Amino acid sequence: MSRVRLRLSGAMAFMSNVISYLTGLIFTVFITRRLSENDFGVWALIGTFISYSLIPFNLVTGWISRDAARGKKVLESAATLFALLTPLSIIIYTLAVLGSATTINYSPQIMILGLIVLISYILLTLGTAVQSGYAPQNLGIARIIFEAAKVIIAFYLVVTLRLGLVGALLTLSIAYLIQASFLLQKSRPLLQKQAKKELIMKWLRGAPINLVSTLSGALGAMDVVLMGLITASAITVGYWQAAVTASALVTSTHVLMIGLGPRLISGGSQKDLDAALNFGMMITIPVLFGFIVLSKDILWILRPTYSEAWIAASILALRGVIEALGGISSTAIAAKDEFDSRDNISIKDFIKSKIFLLNKIGLILASFYIVAVACSLIIAQNMDKNTIEIITIIATLSLTITTISTLITIHLMGKITALKLTYRPLLKYIGSSCIMATIVYFLRTLLKHPSNILSAVGAIFLLTIIGALIYGLVLYFTSSEFRNYLKEAYSYIKGFRL
Repeated sequence: MSRVRLRLSGAMAFMSNVISYLTGLIFTVFITRRLSENDFGVWALIGTFISYSLIPFNLVTGWISRDAARGKKVLESAATLFALLTPLSIIIYTLAVLGSATTINYSPQIMILGLIVLISYILLTLGTAVQSGYAPQNLGIARIIFEAAKVIIAFYLVVTLRLGLVGALLTLSIAYLIQASFLLQKSRPLLQKQAKKELIMKWLRGAPINLVSTLSGALGAMDVVLMGLITASAITVGYWQAAVTASALVTSTHVLMIGLGPRLISGGSQKDLDAALNFGMMITIPVLFGFIVLSKDILWILRPTYSEAWIAASILALRGVIEALGGISSTAIAAKDEFDSRDNISIKDFIKSKIFLLNKIGLILASFYIVAVACSLIIAQNMDKNTIEIITIIATLSLTITTISTLITIHLMGKITALKLTYRPLLKYIGSSCIMATIVYFLRTLLKHPSNILSAVGAIFLLTIIGALIYGLVLYFTSSEFRNYLKEAYSYIKGFRL
């Protein structure tokens, strides 16, 4: 019997993302107000190198999640496989750091400290892989725990002790370890007495198929590296990271549909797809509208100079919404592909799968994107474009490629499966969001420009609460689905036990 609660898993994940966004802003303010723009760019580069180092694990995590969704006891086998892959991951990170530190003229000794974050994140990746299929609602709870720990630890190490970038790395390492511990504890029902060789070999046989998807992700993340290498400075990366950080709440709204894949794998239908789409867009659309209105103020909190990047941040936010629609389609295609339902499958079975088709499309589009980014950066450098113009160009390229990808996956879903996206219910969310955004924008013009962080945070918080109340009231009186969501959330919270 499936343990996946479709809307509640998405609600818990998004609730954690809201908390993550708020605490993430606090954490980022700790960092940006105490690091130079160059150091903040290095911080972003370290995060990118860690993502590269996780490639060996990303090759198998998808298959682990799918088997966990089917109720198989995967934890011991997955832990054994992760232990074998860890040395390779460490080597990848070390080589990446040593190769880039000289180019950007930064201390490799400090950058190599990212290894302590990598080790903790490997454990987190293990717990996430299992829980994504078994009980995805726990991911949201774990994220809340992580964010609370991160702010508390950062306040001590970064603010009080003023350890700078080193303190930020130590903070993430400890907080990720706490988050991983919670997820692994929740995964104990999937623990068997010993590792199952058949499962490990099955996941490894599927690794070459996921290599295509993993390469797509690696290519997509290379835009940050290219910004640093081609401009020979981490400052552009710092502004880009500020725009990415500010728009994170919108770009992460795909987690609202986090339970869709496991639900469809375990026998879900069009009804589940409609529920995931409606619930996801009910929250995603107003978040997008609200962010565009307040983006400049949010960036000002990080650092006053970053407020100039509000256009790039708004473009990235819109990209996140379009990417969420594409994610629903690709999730539906992958979930309905049952080629890996048995343990004994061949490479040929993987290659014939619809998942491999999606991965190939992703790799092609990622290749186009990174080539376009490289060419754009070179041209921008020759034309003496400033930092804001450069990151706006890159954001626009990212939006264009994402839109193309989404259109392709929606088309494929209609051809390959019996599922389809129903857009008509979304109109009321757009209408309600327009009303909300108009009122919030008007109120914003009445407020004085903030003179300090506390006044800026207070103004944004007040406008956010007002916007949420306006949107919620409109939907409460016009949408029966919204009223049902509130009842379901109340019942879940009332009966929740850790």
